[in-house]
Amino acid sequence: MKNYQRVGRMKMSGAAAVLFSLLAGSSAIAADGGGTVQTAKGDWPQAGFDSAHSGFNRFEHTLTRSTVRHLTEIWKAEIGGGIFTSPVVGDGKVFIGGGDGHMYAFDAATGSSLWVGPQQKLFFIGSAATSHGLVFASSVYQTLVAYRAGTGAVAWTSDLTDVRASQTIADGRLYVASFDGTLSALDPKSGRVLWSTPAECCVYDQAPVVDGGRVFQMRTDDTLTAYDARTGTKLWSIPAFSVGTFSADRGKLFYSDYPNVVAVDEATGARLWTAPVITRADPTAPVVAKGRVFVTSSLLWALDEETGAVLWNAPAESNWGPTLANGVVYASNQSGEWDAFDATDGSLLWSTVIDGGCFFSCAEGVPVVADGILYLAGPDDFLHAYSFTR
Repeated sequence: MKNYQRVGRMKMSGAAAVLFSLLAGSSAIAADGGGTVQTAKGDWPQAGFDSAHSGFNRFEHTLTRSTVRHLTEIWKAEIGGGIFTSPVVGDGKVFIGGGDGHMYAFDAATGSSLWVGPQQKLFFIGSAATSHGLVFASSVYQTLVAYRAGTGAVAWTSDLTDVRASQTIADGRLYVASFDGTLSALDPKSGRVLWSTPAECCVYDQAPVVDGGRVFQMRTDDTLTAYDARTGTKLWSIPAFSVGTFSADRGKLFYSDYPNVVAVDEATGARLWTAPVITRADPTAPVVAKGRVFVTSSLLWALDEETGAVLWNAPAESNWGPTLANGVVYASNQSGEWDAFDATDGSLLWSTVIDGGCFFSCAEGVPVVADGILYLAGPDDFLHAYSFTR
């Protein structure tokens, strides 16, 4: 079946391969601040920071090129069953789903446990999203659930099942891609479906991207499709593929289609440029801001947003994309090393190694920066928080 073969050809190893093998065994397989989500200063409310998945926290002012050199661990919290995703931050709380099927909430400043949600049947592989006093997430093969951010109680459960990609919040709506290819827009307060459009299978890791009044969805049938974000009307579709999600900025979409980073026009889908810097078909998610595109493969690459020209590269081998905040690019390394680089020239500013290096089996997580704290998920079974004495 072609829909699954494209995923099956991806080069995987370690825990990532084990995880995908488990999923494939089912009868139904797996700008400068773009985006329209309203986010408070200090929050990182969803995967990729905003609805454009820019990976760029444009509100971070505490961690700088100078202060990041003095980062030290201020707390760590154990996550049951291991970590396969990244945290999100909202209203002074950090939320992350565990390998044991529980959603965990911690105090962002101290790491104190606030609540542990009721157990889902299987583990979480996509980052949660938080808005309207709720936390949205789905464990594999299960229904989408909304937890109350203050207590962890379930506020509502959706009829949408088998969601294997993170949800996206934009303009008071929650966009959800089901594994069977269906894209839906929900009222986040109630879970009511506002519109839904079916498509060919499948969606795995490929979260919806919302920008400029459009919602974009990548699927494993080798298509990238644009829809009207308010109505779900299909606008255009092109042949394209990305193992992970993608990003939007200044009227352009950016994604990794091995061996290239690709830029296309948001309005038409026309290809604008390609940059052959990807060495493996891993779920790499580009980060884009201030005229540059950052992406990790065998190296961390900085590309010119308008042309795709290489500006610099640095050693930071990762299965997932980097993070950008206040002139600093944060990236993981398969050895268990986490690094911070100067976004201007790629010079190394800070580095730490967390015991239990993953060596190509890291959780598919990215560094998260919010309100002067750097959060690192794993590669051990702990969520780590770093800051410095102010």
